[in-house]
Order: sequence, then structure tokens, then C-alpha cells
Amino acid sequence: MKFTAIPTAIAAIAMCSAAFGQAADPARTAHQDTKFLEAANQGSVDEIELAKIVVDKSTNDDVKAFAQKMIDDHTTLINNMQTFDNQAGIQPPTHADAATEAEKLKLKVLSGQALDKAYIKAMVEDHHKDLQEFMAEEKSTAYPAFRDAVKQGEQVVRQHLKMIDDIAKKNGIASAPVPAAGL
Repeated sequence: MKFTAIPTAIAAIAMCSAAFGQAADPARTAHQDTKFLEAANQGSVDEIELAKIVVDKSTNDDVKAFAQKMIDDHTTLINNMQTFDNQAGIQPPTHADAATEAEKLKLKVLSGQALDKAYIKAMVEDHHKDLQEFMAEEKSTAYPAFRDAVKQGEQVVRQHLKMIDDIAKKNGIASAPVPAAGL
């Protein structure tokens, strides 16, 4: 099952890209929004890279299904962002960042439950961080259409977070409470 909110969110982002110069402080807001989009692009690449290892190596059906979902959802996100990336002059990343490369090396040498637990912990931490970033961006952007797109993206992150938190719980891994929407 793919989340339809990802393509919808990206379409809304693409529609509002022309409005980036119309805020009260357009340079600051446009820069901040562009940085958020660059980070979202990098995050997608990073999650795909980690998930590929887990899909190949995990023996836990829940973990494997979650990893495949990350590949599917983030590939869709990357593909749908191409138009906006071009309009905004953003060069999408082509490889994982340094921290993810280190995590990939760690996952490659693990197997069984150790692999699953390391991946679950990484995804719980990553999705909690992502949710905070989406919530902060939603509050700070000056562009209504962009805010709507970020809010839709936040909903997808919440869905991913709920999935990985449920998997963590099933595997005896603690997870922090999920912040309520709109805080």
C-alpha cells in the first residue's frame, strides 16, 4: 500500500514554488524552505539506502515489509519532487550522507535479530526527528500552499512512525511518545 499523500504533497509544493518570492521576508523564508526540501531529499535517499540492505538481509516479515515500504514511498517522493527540484534549482542527492554510510556499514555486518533491532532503532529515531522537523517547518513557512504540502508530508511521517513504533513494541524496543498534531 502506498500513501497517496506523498504525491499530493509534492504536487502542492510544486504549485507553490513560484510563490516563494512573495512572503514578508522572501529571502529568509525561501532559503529556509529550500533547506527543508534539500534535507527531505537527502532523508529519502538515506532511508532507501538503509532499507535496501534490510530487505535483502532481514528474516523478520514486519521489518522487511516496513523496509520495502520505505523504498517504495521514498522512491515515489523523489520522483515526484523532480519538477520542484528543477524549478527551485535544487540538485537532488545521488548517494547517502556520511552518517548513513556509517549506518549502512553497521547493518551490512549484522544479521538476524541484531540487524532487525539496529534498523528498528534507527528508523524510530529517524522518524521521530523527521516528525519534529516537519512540525517546525509547518509552523515557520510563510507560504500557505507550502504549509499545506508540509502538513500532508507530516501525516505520512506520522503513518511511518506509527508503523515502526508498532514494530518496535512487538520486538521489545522502547520508543518515545509521538507528539500530537498541531503542537
